[in-house]
Amino acid sequence: MGQNMSEEEKEAKFKALFERARKGVLAYLVDQGGTLPLDRMHDYSLNTYFIQHQRFSQLMESLVDAKLINYDHGTQVSTITEEGKLFARG
Repeated sequence: MGQNMSEEEKEAKFKALFERARKGVLAYLVDQGGTLPLDRMHDYSLNTYFIQHQRFSQLMESLVDAKLINYDHGTQVSTITEEGKLFARG
């Protein structure tokens, strides 16, 4: 982001990107049948939105906390919820 950009502008741009990434990852999950392993979701978010490890963890936590996906820690598989499908379409 530009050197002349204020911290508030940088934060606003990041929040907008993060929301696009959330919606995009959910849309990808829908397109892939609604269930994906964590590594495929991570690769997609990295290659499409440049969301790396720490931010990806935050993204996943936000999706789980909002009940947009269910995440099985044992299998490391995410499954989109009905709420997540609605969010992805909206």
